[in-house]
Amino acid sequence: MPRVIAVILMLVLTSNVCFGSEGDDQTKSFFKIYTSFCLENILNLEAFRKKLKPMPKLSPEQAAMFLAGYPGDAWPIPDKHGRFVLILPIGKSFCAVHARKASTETAIRFFTELFATPPAPITAKQVKNEQAQTDLNGKIQTISYELSLPETARKMLLTLTTDSSEFARSQVFGSVSMIDQ
Repeated sequence: MPRVIAVILMLVLTSNVCFGSEGDDQTKSFFKIYTSFCLENILNLEAFRKKLKPMPKLSPEQAAMFLAGYPGDAWPIPDKHGRFVLILPIGKSFCAVHARKASTETAIRFFTELFATPPAPITAKQVKNEQAQTDLNGKIQTISYELSLPETARKMLLTLTTDSSEFARSQVFGSVSMIDQ
């Protein structure tokens, strides 16, 4: 699985997706944070949590808004292009990043280009592509891919959820988790 992570990081760094608008700059920052924090550390989240210890965390009340009822921690991630929050639930092989504002179209395009067709021997299987129209939040879309290597017992699940409403708490939410077959 470390090979999968290394290949994904190379794909992000060499991607030819164009970023142009302010929303695109926010989306680019989101993917840098998502890959360098979550993808890079998914195999050893406890060591990553220790590295984050000196960084200021959100208060438990603020973190609860991002943790969806799970115990854990949330950190604001400073970036000149937007407001981002990193979450790490306790006891789960799960890492996620919230982006307050970002281009949902660019995020979907970039996520799909990165993970739909990884280089061999990594295989990708799309496990979700759902859209919903809500009165409160507008169009919400969730896309998930499972990435794996041949003859391995674990898979990496990558999920992106976008919310087109300008009033959404998070317009782009990306998560990475490790799952057993």
